[in-house]
Amino acid sequence: MDTVKQKIVAQKFGENIQKYLEYDRRENWWYYHVSKVKTDYHLIDRIGLRDKVVLNVGGFFPIDEVFFAPIVKEFYSIDISPEVIEFARKVVEHELSANLIKKIHFEVADASDLTYEDNFFDVSMSFSTLEHIPGEDKRLKAFSEMARVTKRSGHVIITVPNKLNRRPYKASMKMQKAGNCPFGCEHWYTPGELKKILIENGLEPVYFSSSAGDYSNNFRILGKIYNFITKKFGKRMGWLARKL
Repeated sequence: MDTVKQKIVAQKFGENIQKYLEYDRRENWWYYHVSKVKTDYHLIDRIGLRDKVVLNVGGFFPIDEVFFAPIVKEFYSIDISPEVIEFARKVVEHELSANLIKKIHFEVADASDLTYEDNFFDVSMSFSTLEHIPGEDKRLKAFSEMARVTKRSGHVIITVPNKLNRRPYKASMKMQKAGNCPFGCEHWYTPGELKKILIENGLEPVYFSSSAGDYSNNFRILGKIYNFITKKFGKRMGWLARKL
Protein backbone atom coordinates (compact mmCIF):
# COMPACT_ATOMS: atom_id res chain seq x y z
CA MET A 1 0.00 0.00 0.00
CA ASP A 2 2.79 2.46 0.90
CA THR A 3 4.50 1.73 -2.43
CA VAL A 4 1.31 2.66 -4.27
CA LYS A 5 0.99 5.85 -2.22
CA GLN A 6 4.64 6.69 -2.93
CA LYS A 7 3.98 6.44 -6.67
CA ILE A 8 0.99 8.75 -6.26
CA VAL A 9 3.12 11.31 -4.40
CA ALA A 10 5.80 11.18 -7.12
CA GLN A 11 3.10 11.60 -9.76
CA LYS A 12 1.57 14.57 -7.91
CA PHE A 13 4.94 16.34 -7.73
CA GLY A 14 5.51 15.63 -11.40
CA GLU A 15 2.15 17.15 -12.28
CA ASN A 16 2.85 20.25 -10.17
CA ILE A 17 6.05 20.90 -12.09
CA GLN A 18 4.04 22.15 -15.04
CA LYS A 19 2.98 25.36 -13.30
CA TYR A 20 6.58 26.09 -12.34
CA LEU A 21 7.59 26.14 -15.98
CA GLU A 22 6.00 29.60 -16.01
CA TYR A 23 6.25 30.49 -12.32
CA ASP A 24 9.49 30.96 -10.36
CA ARG A 25 9.17 30.22 -6.63
CA ARG A 26 11.62 33.04 -5.94
CA GLU A 27 8.95 35.50 -7.05
CA ASN A 28 6.71 34.42 -4.16
CA TRP A 29 7.65 36.82 -1.36
CA TRP A 30 6.03 34.84 1.45
CA TYR A 31 7.51 31.52 0.37
CA TYR A 32 11.03 32.77 -0.27
CA HIS A 33 11.60 35.47 2.35
CA VAL A 34 9.14 34.65 5.14
CA SER A 35 9.30 30.86 4.96
CA LYS A 36 12.48 29.67 3.25
CA VAL A 37 14.95 32.31 4.39
CA LYS A 38 13.67 32.41 7.98
CA THR A 39 13.60 28.64 8.28
CA ASP A 40 15.92 26.78 5.89
CA TYR A 41 18.58 29.43 5.36
CA HIS A 42 18.52 30.54 8.97
CA LEU A 43 19.53 27.01 9.95
CA ILE A 44 22.17 26.77 7.20
CA ASP A 45 23.61 30.11 8.34
CA ARG A 46 24.61 28.54 11.67
CA ILE A 47 27.18 26.29 9.95
CA GLY A 48 27.64 27.55 6.39
CA LEU A 49 28.13 25.40 3.28
CA ARG A 50 31.38 26.80 1.91
CA ASP A 51 33.71 24.07 0.55
CA LYS A 52 31.42 21.33 1.84
CA VAL A 53 29.98 18.22 0.19
CA VAL A 54 26.22 18.59 0.52
CA LEU A 55 23.23 16.28 0.08
CA ASN A 56 19.78 17.71 -0.61
CA VAL A 57 16.96 15.18 -0.19
CA GLY A 58 13.92 16.21 -2.19
CA GLY A 59 14.03 18.35 -5.28
CA PHE A 60 11.53 20.55 -7.07
CA PHE A 61 12.45 24.06 -8.17
CA PRO A 62 16.26 23.95 -7.49
CA ILE A 63 16.50 27.13 -5.43
CA ASP A 64 19.18 25.73 -3.13
CA GLU A 65 21.30 24.24 -5.91
CA VAL A 66 21.39 27.54 -7.81
CA PHE A 67 21.96 29.67 -4.70
CA PHE A 68 24.75 27.63 -3.11
CA ALA A 69 26.56 26.31 -6.19
CA PRO A 70 29.23 29.07 -6.10
CA ILE A 71 30.40 28.17 -2.58
CA VAL A 72 29.92 24.42 -2.08
CA LYS A 73 32.53 21.82 -3.01
CA GLU A 74 29.88 19.46 -4.40
CA PHE A 75 26.09 19.39 -4.24
CA TYR A 76 24.14 16.13 -4.58
CA SER A 77 20.40 16.48 -5.16
CA ILE A 78 18.00 13.53 -5.16
CA ASP A 79 14.29 12.99 -5.67
CA ILE A 80 12.11 9.95 -6.26
CA SER A 81 10.40 11.59 -9.25
CA PRO A 82 12.25 11.45 -12.59
CA GLU A 83 10.18 14.42 -13.80
CA VAL A 84 11.31 16.53 -10.84
CA ILE A 85 14.97 15.67 -11.41
CA GLU A 86 14.76 16.43 -15.12
CA PHE A 87 13.05 19.76 -14.42
CA ALA A 88 15.65 20.74 -11.80
CA ARG A 89 18.49 19.79 -14.12
CA LYS A 90 17.09 22.01 -16.89
CA VAL A 91 16.78 25.00 -14.54
CA VAL A 92 20.36 24.56 -13.30
CA GLU A 93 21.70 24.24 -16.85
CA HIS A 94 19.86 27.43 -17.80
CA GLU A 95 21.00 29.52 -14.82
CA LEU A 96 24.53 28.35 -13.97
CA SER A 97 27.86 28.46 -15.78
CA ALA A 98 29.49 25.25 -16.98
CA ASN A 99 31.99 25.27 -14.11
CA LEU A 100 29.24 25.49 -11.50
CA ILE A 101 27.07 22.90 -13.23
CA LYS A 102 29.91 20.38 -12.75
CA LYS A 103 29.44 20.68 -8.99
CA ILE A 104 25.78 19.64 -9.10
CA HIS A 105 24.88 15.95 -9.22
CA PHE A 106 21.23 14.98 -9.78
CA GLU A 107 19.93 11.49 -9.12
CA VAL A 108 16.56 9.75 -9.05
CA ALA A 109 16.64 7.98 -5.68
CA ASP A 110 14.54 6.82 -2.73
CA ALA A 111 15.30 8.75 0.46
CA SER A 112 14.68 5.62 2.52
CA ASP A 113 17.33 3.65 0.59
CA LEU A 114 20.24 5.93 -0.25
CA THR A 115 23.08 4.55 -2.38
CA TYR A 116 25.86 6.63 -0.78
CA GLU A 117 28.54 5.30 1.55
CA ASP A 118 28.47 5.85 5.30
CA ASN A 119 29.90 9.18 6.50
CA PHE A 120 30.07 10.66 2.98
CA PHE A 121 28.52 14.14 3.32
CA ASP A 122 29.56 17.13 5.38
CA VAL A 123 25.94 18.30 5.44
CA SER A 124 22.72 16.43 4.64
CA MET A 125 19.57 18.52 4.41
CA SER A 126 15.94 18.10 3.48
CA PHE A 127 13.47 20.95 3.23
CA SER A 128 9.72 20.25 3.28
CA THR A 129 10.19 16.78 1.81
CA LEU A 130 10.26 13.93 4.32
CA GLU A 131 6.68 14.65 5.38
CA HIS A 132 5.53 13.59 1.91
CA ILE A 133 6.83 10.02 2.30
CA PRO A 134 3.83 7.72 2.89
CA GLY A 135 4.12 5.27 5.76
CA GLU A 136 5.82 5.87 9.10
CA ASP A 137 8.41 3.11 8.58
CA LYS A 138 9.69 4.61 5.32
CA ARG A 139 9.71 8.13 6.79
CA LEU A 140 11.75 6.99 9.78
CA LYS A 141 14.10 5.07 7.48
CA ALA A 142 14.70 8.28 5.52
CA PHE A 143 15.76 10.06 8.72
CA SER A 144 18.05 7.13 9.51
CA GLU A 145 19.57 7.15 6.03
CA MET A 146 20.34 10.87 6.18
CA ALA A 147 22.13 10.34 9.49
CA ARG A 148 24.03 7.33 8.11
CA VAL A 149 25.50 9.11 5.09
CA THR A 150 26.55 12.19 7.11
CA LYS A 151 30.10 12.39 8.46
CA ARG A 152 30.70 12.31 12.19
CA SER A 153 30.62 15.87 13.51
CA GLY A 154 28.85 16.78 10.28
CA HIS A 155 25.35 18.25 10.26
CA VAL A 156 21.82 17.29 9.32
CA ILE A 157 19.18 19.96 8.64
CA ILE A 158 15.52 19.00 8.33
CA THR A 159 12.46 21.23 8.01
CA VAL A 160 8.85 20.04 7.97
CA PRO A 161 5.35 21.48 8.48
CA ASN A 162 4.56 22.30 12.10
CA LYS A 163 1.62 20.54 13.74
CA LEU A 164 1.46 23.29 16.40
CA ASN A 165 0.28 25.71 13.72
CA ARG A 166 -3.20 24.33 14.06
CA ARG A 167 -5.17 26.07 11.32
CA PRO A 168 -3.09 24.92 8.31
CA TYR A 169 -2.54 21.55 9.98
CA LYS A 170 -6.29 20.95 10.24
CA ALA A 171 -6.77 22.13 6.66
CA SER A 172 -4.14 19.65 5.47
CA MET A 173 -5.76 16.79 7.40
CA LYS A 174 -9.12 17.66 5.88
CA MET A 175 -7.71 17.67 2.32
CA GLN A 176 -5.91 14.38 2.85
CA LYS A 177 -9.04 12.78 4.23
CA ALA A 178 -10.97 13.99 1.18
CA GLY A 179 -8.25 12.70 -1.12
CA ASN A 180 -7.39 16.07 -2.69
CA CYS A 181 -4.07 16.93 -1.02
CA PRO A 182 -1.91 18.67 -3.71
CA PHE A 183 1.06 16.40 -2.99
CA GLY A 184 -0.72 13.20 -2.02
CA CYS A 185 0.64 12.86 1.50
CA GLU A 186 1.70 15.37 4.16
CA HIS A 187 2.69 14.27 7.66
CA TRP A 188 2.99 17.12 10.16
CA TYR A 189 5.31 17.12 13.20
CA THR A 190 5.64 19.09 16.41
CA PRO A 191 9.10 20.53 17.17
CA GLY A 192 9.41 17.99 20.00
CA GLU A 193 8.53 15.04 17.76
CA LEU A 194 11.10 16.05 15.16
CA LYS A 195 13.74 16.57 17.85
CA LYS A 196 13.08 13.11 19.30
CA ILE A 197 13.54 11.42 15.90
CA LEU A 198 16.86 13.18 15.38
CA ILE A 199 18.14 12.10 18.80
CA GLU A 200 17.08 8.50 18.15
CA ASN A 201 19.30 8.53 15.05
CA GLY A 202 22.46 9.61 16.83
CA LEU A 203 22.03 13.30 16.10
CA GLU A 204 22.32 16.17 18.57
CA PRO A 205 19.78 18.95 17.86
CA VAL A 206 21.65 22.22 18.33
CA TYR A 207 19.42 24.92 16.86
CA PHE A 208 15.72 25.38 16.10
CA SER A 209 14.07 27.81 13.71
CA SER A 210 10.66 28.41 12.19
CA SER A 211 8.82 30.77 9.87
CA ALA A 212 7.52 32.66 12.93
CA GLY A 213 9.51 35.24 14.85
CA ASP A 214 11.36 38.48 14.10
CA TYR A 215 15.05 38.48 13.14
CA SER A 216 15.41 42.16 12.26
CA ASN A 217 17.16 42.88 15.58
CA ASN A 218 15.50 46.31 15.67
CA PHE A 219 13.86 45.70 19.03
CA ARG A 220 16.24 43.40 20.85
CA ILE A 221 14.46 42.85 24.15
CA LEU A 222 10.95 42.90 22.69
CA GLY A 223 12.16 40.77 19.79
CA LYS A 224 13.50 38.10 22.13
CA ILE A 225 10.22 38.03 24.03
CA TYR A 226 8.23 37.86 20.80
CA ASN A 227 10.41 35.05 19.44
CA PHE A 228 10.16 33.11 22.71
CA ILE A 229 6.37 33.22 22.49
CA THR A 230 5.85 32.66 18.76
CA LYS A 231 8.84 30.75 17.38
CA LYS A 232 7.59 27.24 18.11
CA PHE A 233 4.31 27.93 16.25
CA GLY A 234 5.70 28.81 12.80
CA LYS A 235 3.99 26.99 9.93
CA ARG A 236 7.34 25.59 8.77
CA MET A 237 9.96 24.63 11.29
CA GLY A 238 13.09 22.56 11.60
CA TRP A 239 16.26 21.63 13.43
CA LEU A 240 19.96 21.79 12.78
CA ALA A 241 21.60 18.72 14.30
CA ARG A 242 25.17 17.49 14.66
CA LYS A 243 26.11 13.86 14.12
CA LEU A 244 27.72 12.44 17.24
